[in-house]
Amino acid sequence: MTDSAERYAFRVRRHNEPSDPTALVSADRLVVVVSGDVDLATAPSLRQALESAIDVHPDVCCDLREVTFFSAAGISALVYARQRADRAGSRFHIRGARGITRRILRITGLEMVLSALQVGDAESMANPDGEPVGQ
Repeated sequence: MTDSAERYAFRVRRHNEPSDPTALVSADRLVVVVSGDVDLATAPSLRQALESAIDVHPDVCCDLREVTFFSAAGISALVYARQRADRAGSRFHIRGARGITRRILRITGLEMVLSALQVGDAESMANPDGEPVGQ
């Protein structure tokens, strides 16, 4: 694989973080971090990763800050995850969308729907300019 191909290679990883870092006691949030290109070939893997995360955790965040390309197939995976979370009574939101990814989410109207903020989330949702996503 070339250097540029490695840079854009799709990858998903997961970790837990406090849902409210300022609270003395806070439930964990499961974060699914996506990197590389999300397209027709990789969106099924994203969907599967989000589905398995939602099935085992009541609060799931999809971090998109490392995404380099985002297609309609990625939108479909995010909408599916939101619907699955709603059916399960879980919380699902996104953060960190930049560039073309953020533009696509904004054009489709999904940026605000999927970026539902609660107290304590504004800091983790800040874009490089310091403004919360959706502002």
